[in-house]
Amino acid sequence: SSLLVMDDETIVAKVKKDLDTILGDSCISANVLDAAVVKLPNAVNWYAPGSYANMPDVQSKEIQNVFFAGDLVKTQHGSWSQEKAYVTGAEAANLILNKDRLEGIIPLSPDEAHVAAGREFVSFSKTIAGFGDKSRAPSLVDFLW
Repeated sequence: SSLLVMDDETIVAKVKKDLDTILGDSCISANVLDAAVVKLPNAVNWYAPGSYANMPDVQSKEIQNVFFAGDLVKTQHGSWSQEKAYVTGAEAANLILNKDRLEGIIPLSPDEAHVAAGREFVSFSKTIAGFGDKSRAPSLVDFLW
């Protein structure tokens, strides 16, 4: 059932139960001390130019046993949205199990000719618009607002 129709306490209890099942005894004996539930029923991610640098890696650099998965996590796979969430989840699981990060993950196929040509055209256009420097060219975001 959808989490959006549940109250916050029910969601926290469900997540705790799911974690108890996944992690076992060490989690079962733990108590939830604090929780925050944010519901965004019509949310969509908007990626801004340069935002990739601020995305977390699959494995935290600060806390070695913390892993992230989702479409806002850095990966070299090239997928986006639900596929990226799946891939980063698989990458995190592989790392937790001390396997090769990419084990069992199918790489993306090369771009089809028309997609590759479109990428080249956009790159060339950005070079022209940026007066030789693609980073100075306007982005699509500049035209949306």
